[in-house]
Amino acid sequence: MSYVINVQAIKKQIELSPQCCGVYQMVGNKGKVLYVGKAKNLKSRLSDYLRFESLSERIKVMLSQVVEVKTFLTKNEIEALLLEAQLIKSLKPPYNIVLKDGRSYPYIKISKHDYPRIVQYRGKFKKSEFHYYGPFTSAAAVKQTILSLQKAFLLRVCSDRYFSSTRRPCLEYQVKRCSAPCVGKITKDDYWQSVKQARDTLLGRNGEVEKQLLSIMEKYSDEQNYELAAIYRDRVGFLKQIQMQPMDFSFEKDADFLSIVREKDLACIGVLSFRNKDNYGSTPYFVENCSDHPDDEILSTFLINLYNSANIPPVQTYVPGSVKDKEIIEQALCNITQKPIKVLHAKDKKELSLLKFVYDNSQHSLKQRLTDYKKNLEKLEELSKVFSLPNVPKRIEVYDNSHISGNQQVGVMVVAGQEGFLKGEYRKFTIKEKISGDDYKMMREVLTRRFSGKIKDIMPDFLLIDGGPGHVSIVQNLLETLNIDVPFACMAKGPYRNAGSERFYMPGREGFTLDNDSKVMLYLQLLRNEAHRFAITSHRKRRNKQFIVSQLSKIPGVGNKRKNALMSHFGSVENIRKASLFEIQNVTRISKRLAEVILKYVNDKE
Repeated sequence: MSYVINVQAIKKQIELSPQCCGVYQMVGNKGKVLYVGKAKNLKSRLSDYLRFESLSERIKVMLSQVVEVKTFLTKNEIEALLLEAQLIKSLKPPYNIVLKDGRSYPYIKISKHDYPRIVQYRGKFKKSEFHYYGPFTSAAAVKQTILSLQKAFLLRVCSDRYFSSTRRPCLEYQVKRCSAPCVGKITKDDYWQSVKQARDTLLGRNGEVEKQLLSIMEKYSDEQNYELAAIYRDRVGFLKQIQMQPMDFSFEKDADFLSIVREKDLACIGVLSFRNKDNYGSTPYFVENCSDHPDDEILSTFLINLYNSANIPPVQTYVPGSVKDKEIIEQALCNITQKPIKVLHAKDKKELSLLKFVYDNSQHSLKQRLTDYKKNLEKLEELSKVFSLPNVPKRIEVYDNSHISGNQQVGVMVVAGQEGFLKGEYRKFTIKEKISGDDYKMMREVLTRRFSGKIKDIMPDFLLIDGGPGHVSIVQNLLETLNIDVPFACMAKGPYRNAGSERFYMPGREGFTLDNDSKVMLYLQLLRNEAHRFAITSHRKRRNKQFIVSQLSKIPGVGNKRKNALMSHFGSVENIRKASLFEIQNVTRISKRLAEVILKYVNDKE
């Protein structure tokens, strides 16, 4: 089975992605995240998706739905792994593996006890009774870290019951991994000092702890107490073995973390969101024409525009600096939620690290946007010369149609500008007139509805029509009738329908071709292919919807939810037909017995 895959969206992100660790999202229509993945090298990993012959059927189905690829940068592979897990948990992308055993990442837990105990832990937090550190990527990493902490600070690992009942030191004391507080081998104050140093180490304050240990070592050395000096020397050595943990991407309360990065007249504001303890990732927003405005004013305006009755503000929003009219904004946001809202500055290490994360990714997003803008402007300048346009276009509309033998007829409009494709401006038109696949009449209906509908006052600078010389007179007559003066060109494939041999037709101008490797030709192909992809996708949705209703709805026990689950998993009835019994019964809400019924039905109807 063939798939229409948005190769350009993947190639674009490959070009802009650095060769470093991170997380990527495959995004479909309406911003729905289809898949979340991690990568040691983002550029290399995304390039793997262009090797179509090595991809599974399921991944090909997913790629046929992708309209955009997003990336988030991390410091290392471990951070990428943890962020991936957070996003999968919160976004529940349909093409990711779903784990149902409920296990979480392991943490280190230190009890709030007179003589605190250090242990590995998974599960819900009880912060009134314990301190938690992590998460760690594996139980092995936790065990190794606890062992190093034991050697460095001689902390106990025994249960409270054993601690209170024992009368002599255990083996941990004999092998120099515990200071035996159970039998008074260490004072309470000294033990608490060791616990504090262990906690500081887990919070990333190794440098401070190392200085303390070295100071004590030097003190004993000066006193010629070389045995104790050697003990503290060994502690410093064990301290350096402790695996420092990456950034923790969780946050207990509902909160947004904002950053702002600027260059010339453009600003990028990144928003990292937490809701119900889930991480929903970082989203970049771009603000133009802001060179004359300070950061606090931009953030103030952004906050008011970001939140509304559909996008409820969290109880706290962290900002990198001051915000103009902070109290007024808090009151305005309070009016939306009817709850107290606070705009805060980050203070502790956790809050500061989350702000740093969203700042770093905002820098990356701004760099991508400026690179895109520069390249697009160069292409648009060349395009305006090729088609003799009066100005460099700011809005280009591309039109295409799709149908099969006159059925499920769909027309689409794709919009591009100086910042790239404007996906929020895309439109699709279900052909109402019974035309039976007449491409000219379909185009006439689409353009008539476009320039007579809700967006009739928004005028493009250039129209690109997927069609040949026959379309020129149709479009020209229609625009004259509607009293619209917009330059346009029709783009037709060559005699063998090969990319690079396209011909262009305009009113009062002979058909012409362009160099097949020129920037403007590649850009025009990109525009045409995006319109074609959108048309095919829109048409396929209508066709599949009718096909699903006609086939799957007839199967006893298969309702709307099960139909949606099957189509989300397999992409088409044809893929269901090819699937094994085991694959079908692994779909949510599908039992083994129902899987047998489904498989028999779709094969009987082939």
